[in-house]
Amino acid sequence: MDATKRERLLKAAIRMFARDGFFKAKVEDIAKVAGVATGTTYLYFKNKDDLLISIFEEEMTPLIESMKAELAKQTSPQEKIVTFIKRHCQVVEKNPDLALLLEVELRQSNKFLHEYKGTTFKEYLDLLGDAFAEGQKAGIFREGVHPSIFKQLVFGAVDQISANWTLSKTKKFKLSNAAEQISQVVLDGAKK
Repeated sequence: MDATKRERLLKAAIRMFARDGFFKAKVEDIAKVAGVATGTTYLYFKNKDDLLISIFEEEMTPLIESMKAELAKQTSPQEKIVTFIKRHCQVVEKNPDLALLLEVELRQSNKFLHEYKGTTFKEYLDLLGDAFAEGQKAGIFREGVHPSIFKQLVFGAVDQISANWTLSKTKKFKLSNAAEQISQVVLDGAKK
């Protein structure tokens, strides 16, 4: 199989899902934008849901690796949490189509919501949970909050504000400014 065709299909799907939405996007249109026959799509992906999940996994893997490298440079748990929040917001600002796909359209896939058991997203959120647990061990953060609750709470806030920004036509605020504010609220709330 031709890796470039697969890559073209993934890039075309990102554009089409972001433009038309997951439900309205048609495999035939994705294939046309990618410059391949519709049947070729099914050599690489079982269906539209499989295409969407493949985008998620392939786009998240380099993001996780990049995030790990950024967090490794930080010396304190607080810096790691702030870096995670800022970096996530930067990725959203630089890649609005991908952000729309991951923040909104991915949730339209019943297969993803009900059947996806991949570790990719968990690995991403664990970066936050691990930083929080490190801060708890160091006596910086409150002990009564489980790291899994913390990571979901923080990501939920970041994801909601990022999704609102992505969907906004006017972009009334810079996401980087929101990242600063989210970080401050999170750190203040986590302090012992």
